[in-house]
This record gives sequence, structure tokens and C-alpha cells, in this order.
Amino acid sequence: MLIIFLVLNFALTLLAIFFIILLYTKFSKVQQLERDYRRLLKEAEDTINSYVMELKEENSVFLKRLNENNPQIDSKRSENFDERENDLSDLDVKELLAQEYMQDAIEEPTLKQKAFEEWSIKDQVHFLRDEGLTYEEIARKLNKGKTEIELLLKFRQ
Repeated sequence: MLIIFLVLNFALTLLAIFFIILLYTKFSKVQQLERDYRRLLKEAEDTINSYVMELKEENSVFLKRLNENNPQIDSKRSENFDERENDLSDLDVKELLAQEYMQDAIEEPTLKQKAFEEWSIKDQVHFLRDEGLTYEEIARKLNKGKTEIELLLKFRQ
């Protein structure tokens, strides 16, 4: 009986030693992975830092060039604007407004000549909104989502 107990004890001891060795190798692999991860993280950090430093240098060079060239450009622009402003008369302004009105008048009939289904989705939505329909009603009529209609109208404003 004592011999069986000793053999069993010896087998369990060997099994325990085997598991300890196995755990030690797994733990060393985890430590190695952690070291590799830290090294990769440091390399990535260094790369990002160098990229940011390059961007800062490029921005400072750009701002320096912009500040060097900017006073000349601003003075030319303001002079040109003042000259053009003096040249404009009330008649010119009325002509420009009339041209703009004519363009709107020309574009509107061409849109109405097409069938409603042939209009772009944006034109359909705006037409239906001008008609007083709600977002839900427009979405149902056009088979679109309510959020899509809301976003379309918000971005178009």
C-alpha cells in the first residue's frame, strides 16, 4: 500500500512539475508579447511625433510665406475693389439683378416641364416642403427615410 502511495505521489509530483514548466513557458511568452507590444507602441508614438513635427515646420514655413506675400495682395485687392465699386452705377446693379431674375425664370419652367418623377430628389423634397408637407409625409411620398429628408433640407439651407 505504501508503494502504491509513493508511486502515486511521485507521479503527481512529476505532473505538477510539468504543469509548472508549462505555465512558466506560457508566462514568458506573454511577457515577450508585452515587450514587443510596448516596443511597437513606442515606435508608433515616435513616428506620429516626427510626423507632427514635420507638419508644424511646414505650417510655420507656410505662415511665414503667407505673411510675407499677404500685405501686397491685400492692398491690390482693396484697390481693385474700390475701383470697381466706383465704376458700378445704379443701372449696372439693376441689370445684374434683372439677369439673375431672368436666370431663375428660365430655370423654373424647365423644371416644371419635366414630370415630377424625373426631378432630382433635392428638387422634389423642396417642392413638397414648399407645398407645406411635413418631413414624414415627404418621406412617405418619396419612399425615403424621415432622417434622410431632414438632413437633405438642413444641408440645403
